[in-house]
Amino acid sequence: MVIRIYPRKALWFCTAALSLFLMSCGASTEFYTTVEQDVSQGRYDKAIEGVRSNRSAYGDKSSVLFNLDMGVLYHYAGEPDSSNKYLFLAEKEIEDLYTKSISLAALSFVLNDNVLPYDGEDFERVLVNVFLALNYAEKNQPDEALVEARKVDLKLREYAKQYEGKNKYQEDAFIRYIAGALYESGDEVNDAFISYRKAYETYRTYLKEYGTPAPSFLLDDLVRTATLLSFTEETKKYLALGGKPFDRKSRSDGSVLVIMYAGKGPIKEEIRPTVSIPDSAGILHTFQIALPKFVPRFRGQRSYQVAVRSNADSTRTVGARTEVVQNVTAIASKALDDRLAMLYLKSGGRAVLKFLAAEKAKSSLSKDGDSKAKNVLGSLAIDLFVGVTEQADVRTWRTLPAEFQMARVNLPKGDYRMTVVSSDGAYTLRDVDVRVRPAKTSFIIVDDVR
Repeated sequence: MVIRIYPRKALWFCTAALSLFLMSCGASTEFYTTVEQDVSQGRYDKAIEGVRSNRSAYGDKSSVLFNLDMGVLYHYAGEPDSSNKYLFLAEKEIEDLYTKSISLAALSFVLNDNVLPYDGEDFERVLVNVFLALNYAEKNQPDEALVEARKVDLKLREYAKQYEGKNKYQEDAFIRYIAGALYESGDEVNDAFISYRKAYETYRTYLKEYGTPAPSFLLDDLVRTATLLSFTEETKKYLALGGKPFDRKSRSDGSVLVIMYAGKGPIKEEIRPTVSIPDSAGILHTFQIALPKFVPRFRGQRSYQVAVRSNADSTRTVGARTEVVQNVTAIASKALDDRLAMLYLKSGGRAVLKFLAAEKAKSSLSKDGDSKAKNVLGSLAIDLFVGVTEQADVRTWRTLPAEFQMARVNLPKGDYRMTVVSSDGAYTLRDVDVRVRPAKTSFIIVDDVR
């Protein structure tokens, strides 16, 4: 491709592009401080109102983020219907933006990606369906939850094609596990075993890429479902790996699956690596490009003790400790790394284009300018344009948790009360009523996003 910049139009080009840039600057994020404080203290109604009252701060190019924030905040608040409303709006807009307008794409090549409507990182688009699945699971609508789980699989397959299979995030172990629990609760044991096995296999990748091993109870799930299916070889295999033997007499027991959100999710910051470009005289010009980078806000030092006490016999208590099953921070960082080559290519190409425009504009000034002072001021303005318009797109779904943790407690049918206490002693959830049904899974969602 040949880019031709005409001298008399170069200065106009820089001025017009700078004007467009100033009109399309990114959304304000100052209000998030108060929203995050409210979330950390469980004041979800105030957090939701804080986001709603700052709708204009998102700007017209970040409406997806507004819907994502509202969706997850209603999810934390235990209002799945309202959460679904906003998550579906976000998903619809993301799909509509999938084929971006050619004019905006070209403009982003000249200025930066902030001129484009935000359509989410790959992992964010996937989490839309993860939260939708959990909302339906919480509402005891397993069929609808499984539809969302399948959407996750379809999306990840599509992203793998785009990266020609070179990306890290090709499977989601957590949603595989949730699907397994839903299938088993619906007495579809064969499908449950397949989902648990896929989850276990995917956790091998999770361990390598994100440092997240399979939760210890997953082997028990594999042994249980393999035993119920009379899969002798598979039962032996998972017993040998550490799974607990399963007594068919326990088939009438149910379980409580506690899904815990811990810590604040990562945010993006701008980094500025340098690139060098030679001019027509062979002189090397070195300047900076702008790229986004995820920065963690949670160091993963918390776990949670779950205690479930029988209402019929208060002396009978079963406990379990949560285990990390989805490290959102690690997945976000790796997913961004997967498209880093594309970002470098785009930023480098944008740098070349701006450099050529700036050089032509300066040349035009020296030929047509009336005075040396005018030339100097014009050159400074062009250099300012090159620097100020190079900005990384640091928009991200800021209300996400840093990680998902999970504990599974198998219990006889009956009514129970559950307590959750964090290892740092700063979070306690007391006496949540839980009903355990025979061969069913009760989904309990708890958040500690601080």
